[in-house]
Amino acid sequence: MPKVLIAAILTVLSLAAPSRGVAPDLAEKLYAQAAPSLVAVKYTWESELGRRELIGSGVVVSEDGLIMAPMAVFDQRIPDAQMKEFTIIVAHEDRDAEELDADFYGRDERSSLAFLKPKAQQSKSADAKGDDKSGDKAPGKSGDAKSTETKPTEAKRTWKPIKFEEVPVQIGQPVYSIGILPEMANYKPYFMESAVSAKLRGETPQVLVNSGLASVGSPVFNAEGKALGVVAWSPGQPVFLNDQQNPLTAVLLPPKFYTPARDFLPSLSDPPKPGEPLKLPWIGVPQLTGVNKDVAEVLGLANQPAIEIGEVIPNTPADKGGLKQGMIITKVNGQPLERGDEPEELPQILRRQLLRMKVGQPVTFTVITGKDSPPKDIKVTLEEQPKRQNLAQRWFADDLGFAVREMVFMDTYQRKLAPDAKGVVVAMLRPQSASQAGDLRREDLITELNREPVTDLEQFKKAYQAFRKEKPREAVVMVVQREGNTKVIRLEPPQ
Repeated sequence: MPKVLIAAILTVLSLAAPSRGVAPDLAEKLYAQAAPSLVAVKYTWESELGRRELIGSGVVVSEDGLIMAPMAVFDQRIPDAQMKEFTIIVAHEDRDAEELDADFYGRDERSSLAFLKPKAQQSKSADAKGDDKSGDKAPGKSGDAKSTETKPTEAKRTWKPIKFEEVPVQIGQPVYSIGILPEMANYKPYFMESAVSAKLRGETPQVLVNSGLASVGSPVFNAEGKALGVVAWSPGQPVFLNDQQNPLTAVLLPPKFYTPARDFLPSLSDPPKPGEPLKLPWIGVPQLTGVNKDVAEVLGLANQPAIEIGEVIPNTPADKGGLKQGMIITKVNGQPLERGDEPEELPQILRRQLLRMKVGQPVTFTVITGKDSPPKDIKVTLEEQPKRQNLAQRWFADDLGFAVREMVFMDTYQRKLAPDAKGVVVAMLRPQSASQAGDLRREDLITELNREPVTDLEQFKKAYQAFRKEKPREAVVMVVQREGNTKVIRLEPPQ
C-alpha cells in the first residue's frame, strides 16, 4: 500500500474519534494544546550483531526541551554502551520533519521512564531512508547508514512543555489522549476519546478506560485540559513507531491503560543527569512475600497489608540494621503498607516505594515475629544498589561469535558464589556461530580459558586475543559453570 494512502487512512481513523460525543471545539483545543509538545525519539542499537534503528514517542516536559519517553522504548536488556546516536524528531505541517541531535539522560527505574534533551545547535532532515525498521526488539539485521543533510538552526529553540498534575478521576469521567502516528504517517498527532472504567492498584497504579487511548507514551487529559497521566505499555502493544510489521496496531487495537501522573511526578522534578547513572537505593532483601488473608488473620493482621521477609543478604543494609528472615513488615516510617489488589503485588509496591528514596536515607520498618508478638521498629540506612547488568562492560569474540561481560553482584548471588568469585558471563551468542554449535549458552559463567583461570573481563580478552594470534586455527577450551554444574566446552574456529 503506498505511503500516502496509508497516512491518509491513519489520519481519517484518528480524527474520527471525536464523533463519539466530545465537542469538536474541545477536541480541537486539546489537539492544538498537545501537538507542539509531542516528538519522536530515535536511537541506534549497536549490538554485536549489527545496527538497528528504534523510534518511539516522547513528550516535552520542560521549557528547555527535556523529553520524557516510555522506558519500554529503551529496553533495559540493552546495555547502556550499545545505545548510540540519540535524536529528537520534530514533525511539521508545512515541511519535512526535522531531526535534532540529543543527549540521553538515562533510564529512570523509579517511574519506568527515560529522559533525553536535544542539543540546540543542529538539525537534520528526517526525510532520508535508512536502517532496517522492522521494529523487532531483537537485533539481527544490519542497515545502511542514513544519509542526512545537516542544517543550522536557531541557537535557542522555544519548547512548549506539558505540565502534568496529580488530578483525581471518577468512574465514567471522559479522558482524552493525543499521540503521534507511525513513521509512515510522518508522526502526525492524532486524538482519542475514552472514559474511566476502573482504577487499579499495584506496583504501578493504572487507570483502565472503556474504549481506547493513543499510542504508548501519549499524554492523557481531562476536559479542563489538565494533563493527568501517560499511556502505559501493556503486552501486545507496540512501542516503536518504525514497526513495519504492525503499523496500525496502536490505532486499530488502542491501549486501554494509562499511568496517573502521581506515579511519575517525582521523576519530573528530579530526572537523571547525563553521564551519571541513577544511584538507586536498596536494603538487600531479594525475597519478599505478600502475606495472604488466611495467614494475616492468624497473625492478628486482618485487613492489614503485610510482607514476610525472605533471605537477607549478609553485609547489606537490612543485615546491618537487624532485619531477619521470617520477620513480618507491617509499616514503613510509621505508615501502613500501601495496598495492592492482590497480596502478590505488595513486595513490588514496597520495592518501588524504596526506589524513590535516596541513598543514605534512614527507613524505619515496623515488624513482628509471630502471633501476639509486640511490634518492633528497626531502622535501616539505604545504600546504593550494586552495579547492574546493563552497566557491565562487554567484549565480543567475533571469530567464534560470542560476547562476554564482567560479573556483577547478582551473578554471584543467584549462583550462590562467594562475593569474590572470578570469571566472565556469556552475554550473547551469534546465531549459527561456532559458539552456538559448541553448546556454549547465555549466562554460562566462564572460569577457565585454555587451562588458565579467568579473573576478569580484561584478563579474558587479552588471554583470548593472545591465544588466537599465536594459534589461529586451534580450538578454544573453556570451563563453565551452568546451573550449579561444571562443563568443559570446546569451540572449533571456522576453517
